Amino acid sequence: MNGDVLGASPLLFRVYYVLAAPLVGLLGAGVVWLLARRTFAKLFLGFVVVFSLALAVTGLSASIDAQSLASSFSGPLANGFMGASTALPMSVRIYAIVLNAVGGLALIGGALLSFLWDRSRNYNLFIVIGGILPMLGGSMLGFLDYPDAFFEFELGGTVFLFLGFMLSSRYIARRDRTKDGDSN
Repeated sequence: MNGDVLGASPLLFRVYYVLAAPLVGLLGAGVVWLLARRTFAKLFLGFVVVFSLALAVTGLSASIDAQSLASSFSGPLANGFMGASTALPMSVRIYAIVLNAVGGLALIGGALLSFLWDRSRNYNLFIVIGGILPMLGGSMLGFLDYPDAFFEFELGGTVFLFLGFMLSSRYIARRDRTKDGDSN
């Protein structure tokens, strides 16, 4: 989308939008799969798949305001994302909004629930923070028209999620060594 590289391409934006938006929903589905009964987990995953397919169909076929898209990316990148979000009609964006909201709540709620079940799983607190930061950044971008902190919140969320996942693998390895009788 950078004018010095490819410029504001409606096709590139469509592909990005339909591929990136379902990611939070899929993260939430993974958490539900780990914590819930299989029947509910399958229903939740089905919901995410159906909404992702609906997003892909509507996102790839809906008209896009190419002029708005081009003008959005003529300034700072965060402002471009804020402006570009309205280049697609609400009939497309609603699927991304629902996937992000439901997936984010499942990720945060699942990590918090896992921590409450076993307080030795402190890594879940990193995952909770990692889920909350992008929500705050997106909210500041979408609701408050404040794009300046968007990428910082995204980066912070990514770092905290990564740390939470890394610490969880250390927790599992330590637990497995304890089960096997190894005290190291």
